[in-house]
Amino acid sequence: MNEPNDSPKDYKIVWAIHEQPGKRTRWTRVGAAFENRDGSLTLLLDAVPIHGRLQVREKSEWDEAPRKRALPEQLAG
Repeated sequence: MNEPNDSPKDYKIVWAIHEQPGKRTRWTRVGAAFENRDGSLTLLLDAVPIHGRLQVREKSEWDEAPRKRALPEQLAG
């Protein structure tokens, strides 16, 4: 089995993309991907989407920025 590269900082973000007609596309972070020595990827997933697709992307400053959490009453709009 291939081992991921040595540095835990060298990872990509795994996103689940859920598209619904007439609504905004939702991107949900579901895990991390680590590149193996042979160039393949090892995925560590916290969730698995039941519909939609997965996309692996490079980290960005936005991914590392702290986020405000919406309160339930803010989501109910």
